[in-house]
Amino acid sequence: MVESFEDSSKEEGRPWGETTDLERLALSRTLLAIMRDGVFFADADLRVRYANPAFRSMSVWDDERDAPGLDELYPGPFNARPLTNAKAALAAVGYWSGELARTDRNGDIRLDDVTIALTHNEGPRREGSARYAAVVRDVTAQREAEERLAWARNHDELTGLPNRVLFAALLESALLRAGASGSALAVVAADLDNFKRFNTDFSHDEGDRILRAAADRLCLRVHPGDVLARTGGDEFCVIMALRSAEDAHAAAEIVRDAFAEPVATDNGAYALRTSVGVAVWPRDGADAASLIAAAELAMQECKDQGKDGVMCFDEGLYRERKGRARLEASLREAIAAKTLSVHYQPVVRVSDGMIEGVEALVRWRHPERGDLLPDSFIPLAEETGLIVGLGELVLNTACGQGASWTGNTVPDFKVAVNVSPLQLERDDFPSVIMKALDSAGLPPQRLVLEITESVLLGKTDTARRSLARLKGLGVGMSVDDFGTGYSNLVYVKDLPVDFLKIDRMFVRDMERSSVAREIVAGTITMAHRMNLRVVAEGVESAEQFYMLRSMECDSAQGYLFGAALPAMELEGRYLCRGGSRHSSFLLR
Repeated sequence: MVESFEDSSKEEGRPWGETTDLERLALSRTLLAIMRDGVFFADADLRVRYANPAFRSMSVWDDERDAPGLDELYPGPFNARPLTNAKAALAAVGYWSGELARTDRNGDIRLDDVTIALTHNEGPRREGSARYAAVVRDVTAQREAEERLAWARNHDELTGLPNRVLFAALLESALLRAGASGSALAVVAADLDNFKRFNTDFSHDEGDRILRAAADRLCLRVHPGDVLARTGGDEFCVIMALRSAEDAHAAAEIVRDAFAEPVATDNGAYALRTSVGVAVWPRDGADAASLIAAAELAMQECKDQGKDGVMCFDEGLYRERKGRARLEASLREAIAAKTLSVHYQPVVRVSDGMIEGVEALVRWRHPERGDLLPDSFIPLAEETGLIVGLGELVLNTACGQGASWTGNTVPDFKVAVNVSPLQLERDDFPSVIMKALDSAGLPPQRLVLEITESVLLGKTDTARRSLARLKGLGVGMSVDDFGTGYSNLVYVKDLPVDFLKIDRMFVRDMERSSVAREIVAGTITMAHRMNLRVVAEGVESAEQFYMLRSMECDSAQGYLFGAALPAMELEGRYLCRGGSRHSSFLLR
C-alpha cells in the first residue's frame, strides 16, 4: 500500500507527504475504523451525523438513517446537568469535556469520558453538516478501580471498618457538630490483650478470623450513630456521643463488656480481654489528633497497670507524656554527643559452638535514670525520627569495631546491625552504609543488615532500590524476628535476604509446645530449601540448643552463650581464643 502511494505520488509529480483530498478522506476513514475510542461528529443541534464502529458498538444507536441527539444516547437524570453544561460551554468557547452515563446493550450502566470540540471548517456549512467532533472513552473499569482504591485508602481490608485516616476525618466532622450543638463526645480506644498468642497458637489466618468476629461483636454493641474503626493491628476506636462528660467511663465499659462472652469463628470460641482508654471532648483535647492520642495514652496506661480494664485520660497521664518529651530531649543530646554505647551479643554456629559473628545492640546510660533498656527509648526514637541519627551512630561504631576484629582467627566474622524503617526509606541510605564501610575499612561481606519482616514485605520503591544496590555490593541481609509478621516463607522467597532469624518466642516455647517445635523445624527446612541460613534468637537452655542442633539450625544467639557485652569484654572472652568458651559443652 505504501509502495503504491509512493508510486502514485511520483507519477503525479507530487513530493512525498502531500496527499489529495480523496487520499486524506480514505486515510481518515481507515483511522476512524481502527480506533478503539469512540468518535462521532454532530451538527449544531448536537445530533450525531456520523460515528465510527467503536462508538456504534458502545451505544445503542442502530439505525444509520437516524441522527440521535446526545440526550437520546445519554438519557436519564444523571446526564441532565452535564449535558446542559456541555451545550453552554460549546456555545461559549467551542469545547467541553466531562463524563456521561449510558446503558449498554446488555443493560449494564457504563460511564464514558466525552470530549467535544468545535470543528474548524472555513467554508460555508450546509444544514446538518458536522459542526462538532467528539472522542468517547469508556472509563467504567478505571472509575471502579479508582473507587476501590479510594475505599482501600480509607478502610481496613480485613474488617471493612474505617481505618485510622478515615476515623480521624470523621472525628473532625463529629467535633464540628458537637461544637454547634454543645454536646459532649468521647473517643474510646480498645486494644485486645495478648492477641499475638492467638496468631502463635492458632495461626495468623485464625487470628484474622478472630479479629473479624471481634469487629462484628463491637458493631452490634455500640450505639447506632457511633463510629467504629480499626486503627491498628488489634486496636479499635469508637466515637461515642455523650449526654455529659461524666458518662465517659460508662460508655467505655460498653466496649469492654462487648467481650464478656467469647467470640466465635467456624473453628471455635475464644475469650478476649481488652484494655480500654477514653478521652472526652473538649476536656481532654481540642482536635481529633489530640483526642485520639489522649485515648490511646489512657489505653496504654491501662495495659501497663494490668490490662483488662478501663482508664480515663487525666492530667497525670499528660505529665507522663511531658516526661517522654524530656526523655526525647535527653536522647537527642546523647546522640549528638555520641554518649550512647554499643554492645555485642555473640552469634554461635550450632554445629560446633564456634562464634561466627555478633549482633550490635545500642545501650544508654542516662545521667539521671541510669542504665535504660532499649525498649524504653528505641520506640521513642522511632516515633520522633531520632532513630536515623541513632542508627547511623550504631552503624559507624559497629563497622569500626568489626574492622578491628578482622585479624581474629574466625574467618568471615560478621557484624549484624539493626535497620529501622525510617532509615530504609531514605534515598541516601545506601550511601550512608557504604560511607561507614569505607571509613572503617570493613569489607561489605562482613556486614549484615537486620530488617524486620514487616518492613521488607511493605517496602517502597526507594527501599527496594536500596536493598538491591546493597545486596549487589555484597552486604548481607537478614529478616529479623521472623514469625511476628506474615510468618510465611512464600513472601520471603523473592526478597534479597541471606539469613532468617526465628523470633525468640518460638524458641522459648519449644520445650513445652509441640506446635512451636513444628513451626521452628518447618521454618528451618523451608529456609534451607531456599538457600537461606537460619539463626535462632533467644536460646536460653541447653535443651533448646540440642533441639535446634537436631533440626540442623545454622546459628543461634541468646543468654546460653552470653548477653550483649562491651567490645573489649567480648573480645577477651571469645575472640582472643579464636572461638566460644562453650565449645566443649556444646559438642557433648
